[in-house]
Amino acid sequence: MKVESRKSKRHCVSAIVLSVFPVVFCCNSSVLGQVRGPADRAGGPQGSVVQLLAIGPGAGGKNCKISATGFFVNEDGYLVTNAHVVDDARRCLAMSPEAKILAKLASPAGRAAPAVSCDVVGVDEVHDIAVLKTERRPAQVLGTEIAPFALLDSEEMQPGAPVVLTGHPTFAWQPVTQRGWVLRRGSLRLTESSSESTEVLAVNIAPQVGNSGSPVYLPTGEVVAIVERKDPADASNTIAVPIRHAVDLLNRLGVTWHAARR
Repeated sequence: MKVESRKSKRHCVSAIVLSVFPVVFCCNSSVLGQVRGPADRAGGPQGSVVQLLAIGPGAGGKNCKISATGFFVNEDGYLVTNAHVVDDARRCLAMSPEAKILAKLASPAGRAAPAVSCDVVGVDEVHDIAVLKTERRPAQVLGTEIAPFALLDSEEMQPGAPVVLTGHPTFAWQPVTQRGWVLRRGSLRLTESSSESTEVLAVNIAPQVGNSGSPVYLPTGEVVAIVERKDPADASNTIAVPIRHAVDLLNRLGVTWHAARR
């Protein structure tokens, strides 16, 4: 069920391009997927960011379009975004079940940004997290030897900690980076159908439509949280879910991810 303040954006358009396969809920036993992050990953957290797009006929035959953000967690094309991004894409593309969500990758300077279709691997509705996988490896799509991915850091964040956010707001073709800091820690129920609250962080970065699923990371580059919505207590701030919940989902799915060095 849609929750107020979510930030994937819909617009009426005339094209019919994409859709998404039905969501696969994870039920695998826990598999430790942690790998110590190599120093030669391409582009850091900014390079790992992708724009997620879905265009097609929604309910009632109305054409619509959504744009959101995700980021790669390994070289094989696994990426993390919000579960509500998948839900919104499914509704937007309800009449086009054979098509898929597209991930538009960050491209080297001077090149057109390539796009690749994605499959939904698993979701965590309580913490509003989804894992997708591109149908081709990012390095193959980009024509490079090194694939972009982010390093994940599950350390508990404290108020006052400086953070950075990179995403694709308002259908921006190029990623936009904003800086701020953690205001507070708290808990919030993220779906209307769930009776369970989850830990969240409030950061003083202005929320923008399309930033759902964006990585929130330290100035040194380690991803610590995922953008979820605007702060219901103050609409000028952003709510983010700590990355440890994404790590839990990745482990349950048996997906390899890269940990920050310490």
